[in-house]
Amino acid sequence: MSIVVGASPQRCQHFIKIPNNRVKIPTTLIYDIKTRWNSTLNMLERSVRLRELTNDWLQTYAEFTPVWSTPEEWRQTEYGFEVLQQIRFGTLLMLKTRGATIHRVLQVYQDIFDHLQMQISKLEWMRRQWKVDISEGLVKAKLKAASYYGKTESRRGLLFGIGTCLNPYCKGNLFREWDLDASGETEYEKSYQKEFIAYYDLYYAPINNQAPDMSIIRSGLNSRSKQIYSTRHRAVIVSEALAYIETDSEIEPREPDAEATDPTREACPAGIFYEANILEWWKVNAGRFPNSAPIARDILAVQGGSVGVERVFSMARDVIPYRRSRLKSSTI
Repeated sequence: MSIVVGASPQRCQHFIKIPNNRVKIPTTLIYDIKTRWNSTLNMLERSVRLRELTNDWLQTYAEFTPVWSTPEEWRQTEYGFEVLQQIRFGTLLMLKTRGATIHRVLQVYQDIFDHLQMQISKLEWMRRQWKVDISEGLVKAKLKAASYYGKTESRRGLLFGIGTCLNPYCKGNLFREWDLDASGETEYEKSYQKEFIAYYDLYYAPINNQAPDMSIIRSGLNSRSKQIYSTRHRAVIVSEALAYIETDSEIEPREPDAEATDPTREACPAGIFYEANILEWWKVNAGRFPNSAPIARDILAVQGGSVGVERVFSMARDVIPYRRSRLKSSTI
């Protein structure tokens, strides 16, 4: 239907001009583009939202009625939209190129795993073929996500764990949930706290040449320990990192209401698209944690994904196509 509407400028303009009180901004159907994140989901979401509008459009172009989806196909579309929604939230968070994102990587993975497992459980006893196909696709998606999640056990996982600990509104809450899910058979919270403190002692604690050498234990998600020995001497004092990590998590403030004068607008609580500015928190509390604040400055500056770099390369190909490959930097 998107192709039919977009194939002719006249059809597209007619589609946009159809009055509809629910659509504040005139819009039309969109295509699925394989190279764009969330493209399939955006196409499904737009088609469901403009379902009645499309039906009105078909009153004028009745010859395209056979292309219109059946009620069964609409149920499949709506369910596919529900399944992909949580994954969309995670990718939108990782699409950010401003602000800190590395502290949410482990939480995003966890949310996606929980969502996939819940949907697989719901479809376990379904017998309709399209639901069976979706269930098989979800199982494959979970296996693929597991392969990426497993990479957080490598050296890169050190930054993800420290970044999570640097979130003053979470700290070790996520790791505590892992321990509860494992019925107390694991000690993720303690291992990541030790990892955070050891990293602080190794690189940020005040130097004292009289103190002995220290080592940092790399526990990982499956307690595969590695030791990295330090050649620097550290002071034997009360650890500032320990004082930070052992205090209770801060209460995350609610999202400020941009239109406080509008009585019809509901206040949105801090949720998946809004979170308090943790960089601002560390800036304000740098006086309380003068030696720990540089950790936040260094670690939280690392992006959780490579989206920004990929965008630069995509933009560069538009500026320097294959036929202009000999341009000099001064010309560009």
